[in-house]
Amino acid sequence: MTYNFLVDAATVAWFTDTKILGATLGFAAVVPFAGERTTAGVSFNGPMGANRTFGRTESVDALGDSAFSASLGWEAGEHHWNLTLTGFAPTGFYSSTALAFTGLNRPAIDIKGGYTFLGLQTGTEVSAALGMTFNLINTATDYRSGDELHFEWALNQHFPNGLAAGVGGYFYQQVTNDGGSGDRIGPFRGRDVAAGPLLVYTFKSETQEVTVSGRWFHEFDVRRRVQGDSIFASLSFPL
Repeated sequence: MTYNFLVDAATVAWFTDTKILGATLGFAAVVPFAGERTTAGVSFNGPMGANRTFGRTESVDALGDSAFSASLGWEAGEHHWNLTLTGFAPTGFYSSTALAFTGLNRPAIDIKGGYTFLGLQTGTEVSAALGMTFNLINTATDYRSGDELHFEWALNQHFPNGLAAGVGGYFYQQVTNDGGSGDRIGPFRGRDVAAGPLLVYTFKSETQEVTVSGRWFHEFDVRRRVQGDSIFASLSFPL
């Protein structure tokens, strides 16, 4: 099976002047538009050594699952902490009989805590975040995916010219079994580990500050999940 997934995502974040327990309150929304192309094939040997191969390809372009979050952020000099609660809405295209789809047809809630150290003199940045995703049931299949532990990390060096370069990655482990009345395959716990280079460039266009970033993660030690490379590119600026 081959799987190609391309997403354009619009993200809007708003950080208020409200303080809660000394933290800044913020909100964000992510609305993705995705294109997916999936090819699946099966081959077998028939009578008298005859070989048969059957394949099927599907593609779709549609809205993906949206995410809405609220966060609290603290800072003390070179140290920064945050706590984020995110809800995922099943706004993407899904069909239980389709090979290609852009949504998972299930709501989910994620809670994540993050920490960043940014050396003001050295320009060295160390970031890490640990979270847990709680998945609800897919009503089209009565299948409930297990809860997922995820850890993200990054090590960057910032230079005076606005460039930053480093390395980062993520670790994903499903920690509870799949279930629901539609479950026919058992626990099916997934796992994924990835690492790769990071590149960020911040510059000014007249009075507007703009940040361009790129990330490339190669996945390994993958179990019961699609394996490949994940490439991210983003453009961000304050309003």
